[in-house]
Amino acid sequence: MNKEITIIGGAGHVGLAFALICTSKNIKVHIHDTNTQSIKLIKKGIMPHKEKNGPKFLKIAVKNNLLSFSSKIDELKLNKINVVCLGTPIDEFLNPQYNILTDIIKLLTKVLNKDNHLIIRSTVFPGTTRYLHQILKNHKKNINMSFFPERFVQGLALEEFNKFPHIIGSINKKSEKECRKFLNIFSKEIITMKPEEAEITKLFLNSYRYVQFSIANQFYKIADSANLDYKLINYAMKHKYNRGNIPSPGFTAGPCLFKDTMQLSAFSNNNFSLGMEAMSTNEGLVNYIVSKLLKKYNLSKKIVGILGMSFKAESDDIRNSLSYKLKKVLSLHSKKVLTTDPYVKNDKNIQSLEYVKNRSDIMIIATPHKIYKKIRTKKIIYNIWVDF
Repeated sequence: MNKEITIIGGAGHVGLAFALICTSKNIKVHIHDTNTQSIKLIKKGIMPHKEKNGPKFLKIAVKNNLLSFSSKIDELKLNKINVVCLGTPIDEFLNPQYNILTDIIKLLTKVLNKDNHLIIRSTVFPGTTRYLHQILKNHKKNINMSFFPERFVQGLALEEFNKFPHIIGSINKKSEKECRKFLNIFSKEIITMKPEEAEITKLFLNSYRYVQFSIANQFYKIADSANLDYKLINYAMKHKYNRGNIPSPGFTAGPCLFKDTMQLSAFSNNNFSLGMEAMSTNEGLVNYIVSKLLKKYNLSKKIVGILGMSFKAESDDIRNSLSYKLKKVLSLHSKKVLTTDPYVKNDKNIQSLEYVKNRSDIMIIATPHKIYKKIRTKKIIYNIWVDF
């Protein structure tokens, strides 16, 4: 068993979750991350973001001295297994950005040796793992390398990690054997593929979910535009009928689904029409809601409250949240826009729920946090989440 591993980007949502999964197996983890504020919190046993059972796992890890940290490259401690968990955004042209991963790989060329194994856990454009491996080879660093995508719902990593088979795509048989040996600590069911096949599997899955949500949003807009009760229609489609398993309409965003759908579109030479249509539908839901309100109310005389600023329910993550797009569009038309969220801590403009409820003329449930079910008011509440 590997007694210690390194996780680069180990203070983020994916990296820290995997770190805690490893410490639960009594594996020491060296966390390297440039986010010094998150590292300070982790050292104190405080989770920097929401993760079910995270506080309990972290408390045990800190108590047992299973975590070490670095924030500068010259302090980085490499081990036999080194996992890279860095964000992979798209640029303004909706194309994937390589620079975050290539920059760290180039820095690592100064310290890597033949005994190190790099495992890429970021979601990447197909071909990236092999491309990064070639960069290392060009620098005379012929090390083992694998792609190992995360498969859990954000915030439920500790609960879901062992529920599904793991997928790995290694650049050669030696890397595959070593990666499999490491992951067998957690699971015996591992699917092995080429790196490109593993990379595109992850993109296919996220794009599939994004398209699914767009169908629900399209259905909602069709029914709503015809003045039909979509909540009743949704109930009729799903009640005791397994083939009617359609998700709720609502804001579909976050750091993965939109980005990975655009990565797949770029990989297909912009020949992924379903993905582009899904993007148009999901992103366009904000304008649809505002247009509907403008037809019914004089928003220039109304204070509008947005309930929920994170990208999904019971989360504190605001990355790519459509709530902020809604805020921006409403700000052009409304007297004032107020925002609230019980979990988001890194937005100084967020007010308490009571403050927003008392001062708003209209409220929009942008994120279906459970707490909003308890609201009792005669004021106007706009809600498209039919399962809420």
